[in-house]
Amino acid sequence: MKQVTILITILGITLSSHAQILKKIQRKVESKVEKSVDELMNEKKEERNKSEADISGTASPKTTGTFDILTNAEPFTAGHVLLFEDSLDYDTPGRMARYWQTNSTGTVVEISGAPGKWLKLANQASYQLDTLLHLPQKFTLEFDLLTRANEAKDIRSIDFGFSKNNSTRKYIYGVANETNVYTSLQYYYETINTTSNNNQNSSRIEFPLSNYANAIMHVSMSIDGSRMQVYVDEHKVLDATVLDPRAPKHFFVSTENYRNNAQVFISNLRISGF
Repeated sequence: MKQVTILITILGITLSSHAQILKKIQRKVESKVEKSVDELMNEKKEERNKSEADISGTASPKTTGTFDILTNAEPFTAGHVLLFEDSLDYDTPGRMARYWQTNSTGTVVEISGAPGKWLKLANQASYQLDTLLHLPQKFTLEFDLLTRANEAKDIRSIDFGFSKNNSTRKYIYGVANETNVYTSLQYYYETINTTSNNNQNSSRIEFPLSNYANAIMHVSMSIDGSRMQVYVDEHKVLDATVLDPRAPKHFFVSTENYRNNAQVFISNLRISGF
């Protein structure tokens, strides 16, 4: 009888030990499963965030130039007194925009998937406002650029800035003496360069321009005397003394020779004072 009792006791201890071992194994398996699920969810979240960044066409720039990019800098603040606005709403598609002039050609178009009307910019062409608009010492200027390209580098580059006259009888080169200051969107090299012909100040930064094929880019400029700030979407890409306050300032945009049937459009120009 004692032997039977001992056997039953040993069997109970053995079963209890096996049960504990099984519970430990189960906990380890569950822990690994939970960890795998968490890792998978984190990977999916990272992929989704990356995808959303790609779709939005924006990403943080890198600092490599003369002036630092202030990622946490003050946001762009537009002037509150409207001086000029042109969204091309009253222009006829197929014609040149009424408030613009060029050394080449231009056509107002409507684009599927992009609200409003747009001025299509030709190859190797310069564009200015067809009006002698007096700009004060302090003002802001905003516009939208829309691109259509297989790759952003097919756009080559787009220059914009201020020239000392309002003539588009010939192509406006940024490096020309007639140019006050210009910013160059170098899609091919993924950099944004700004050069002043007043004080030879210059800036070069890396920026993910490859994200802007088939995308809308909002450009904002803030001018206060000799100082100019430039924003691409919400990113400040320039904050420097580059202007001569005494020199005339006439806004211009110049394109380069596109590749592989790339196209560039501009709209929603707005100039405001304070």
